[in-house]
Amino acid sequence: MMTPVLSLMLAAATPQAAQPMPQDLSEVPEIPDWLGRKNSPQWSEDVAKLYRRGACSGAVNRQGSQYLEMDMLFLLSGDGKLMKIAPVNASCPGVEKFVSNRILSSLGRSFPKTGSAEPVWMRSQVRFLWSDAP
Repeated sequence: MMTPVLSLMLAAATPQAAQPMPQDLSEVPEIPDWLGRKNSPQWSEDVAKLYRRGACSGAVNRQGSQYLEMDMLFLLSGDGKLMKIAPVNASCPGVEKFVSNRILSSLGRSFPKTGSAEPVWMRSQVRFLWSDAP
C-alpha cells in the first residue's frame, strides 16, 4: 500500500483523461534506464540537509551512511511530456517537493514516448546516500 504522496500538477499540462494514480507499483511499467535514476545521487547532500533538520524519516542505515530510495510515478503523454509527478514513500514533504522541482527543472525532457493516445503512468526511483560522519 502506498503512503500519501505529494502530487505536482504541471502548469502547462494538457487536460488529462481520468487517470487515477495507481495503487500497486508492480502493475506500473518501469522506465528503462531513466536519466533521473542515474543523476539523483548527485542531489544527496541537498536531501541530507532536509533530513538533518529532523522533519523527515525513511532513510535507512547502510554501512554507516544514510540511504534513501524513493519510488516515483510519472503520468506521461504519448509524446513523452511529463504531466504529473507523484513521489511515493518519501516520508518527507520537503524531500518530495525538492525532488519534484529538481526533476521538473532538469529532467523534464528525459521521459520516453509511449505512443499512447491516453496518458500513461510509468515509474522509476531516485536514490540518495549521505554520511554525517565527521
